[in-house]
Amino acid sequence: MRELDRALMFRADGEPVREGVDEFPLPIAENWEDLVARSERAAEVIDRHLEFESRLQGRELRPVTLCPEQKMSLASDLAAV
Repeated sequence: MRELDRALMFRADGEPVREGVDEFPLPIAENWEDLVARSERAAEVIDRHLEFESRLQGRELRPVTLCPEQKMSLASDLAAV
């Protein structure tokens, strides 16, 4: 794999490949604010869902410890966001 990476980084004449990063700082997504807002809403949904499930079971839960039905419920909640 390392050989493939090296082959992709250098041209046949031995010169390194430098592709179009002329701007600094690097450009970010045009809709950055929208992506951040959606991520914050998704995190809030996950937190609320885990808090609700934790209260029902009387112990702290993490996404890994959810049963398949609880995971599907969480996924459907996230899809609504």
